[in-house]
Amino acid sequence: MRQFVAHLQDTSSLRDAVVIEQSSSLNEASGGLFDVFLRFVCNHIVRIGGKSYVQCQGIPQGSILSTLLCSLCYGDMENKLFARIRQDGLLLRLVDDFLLVTPHLSHAKAFLRTLVQGIPEYGCVVNLRKTVVNFPVEDEALGSAVSVQLPAHGLFPWCGLLLDTRTLEVQSDFSSYARTSIRASLTFNRSFKAGRSMRRKLFGVLRLKCHSLFLDLQVNSLQTVCANIYKTFLLQAYRFHACVLQLPFHQQVWKNPAFFLRIISDMGSLCYSILKAKNAGMSLGARGATGPLPSEAVHWLCHRAFLLKLTQHRVTYAPLLGSLRTGKCG
Repeated sequence: MRQFVAHLQDTSSLRDAVVIEQSSSLNEASGGLFDVFLRFVCNHIVRIGGKSYVQCQGIPQGSILSTLLCSLCYGDMENKLFARIRQDGLLLRLVDDFLLVTPHLSHAKAFLRTLVQGIPEYGCVVNLRKTVVNFPVEDEALGSAVSVQLPAHGLFPWCGLLLDTRTLEVQSDFSSYARTSIRASLTFNRSFKAGRSMRRKLFGVLRLKCHSLFLDLQVNSLQTVCANIYKTFLLQAYRFHACVLQLPFHQQVWKNPAFFLRIISDMGSLCYSILKAKNAGMSLGARGATGPLPSEAVHWLCHRAFLLKLTQHRVTYAPLLGSLRTGKCG
């Protein structure tokens, strides 16, 4: 740290300043870490109604150890039991949600049979109500076990994704939002610079949703990428409305429509910049709506998605609708 400060003094105008070292390093022996984990698992105390209890089974819900231990346990299980099944195929797992993609029907049935029967040495028991297949199950031992049998060709759901079984293209699965409240799941600071806080919140969520899986034109067709972009903007429109409902009265849409139009326009620009970054080296188009997916096309998708939602609340968004229809939001 001393050498770093001396270097700053020699190469910059650093004078009369306090430099704080914010980095941290931890050196711990594996044996010491194991003891810490063991105490955490075996000596966890739960307080209920003024009384203390030692947790004798499992680990605390939400613990960071849950995912770590699950990965260690199931990773070992996959290596020992499913090595052959993974040949010529792909076995994915997100924590405890498995996905097997294979051209061999026998491998798929063997994998399903193993999970249905259970693997007690690893504590693995399949949840039959969440088991989905896209092939006919004729085995009597399995026929009553699977609750959902999808067509052979179509969209297959897994962990918030929809996988096209013909092309292996990827879409986002928005069906879970039908059972949730967008407003309840989206909070921001309304007491201090509520408009800026709303903007930061919407932009942060948009960055998370613009994942390479949905925007990569080497994975998905142009039509699928456009559909993914439109659905993402439509969800953003719902979030936009949820934020507007939480704004103070003196910061409503009719007070400053240009500010809200700028938010919508900037979300289109942000999505397009992410799209270009995810498809580096590929020409998407130049200004003037030329090329496979120019910026004008992304902004048009953005405006159409917001129109679909905001026209349902004409009284609130009347100052915005005309500009959205004409595409003049900048």
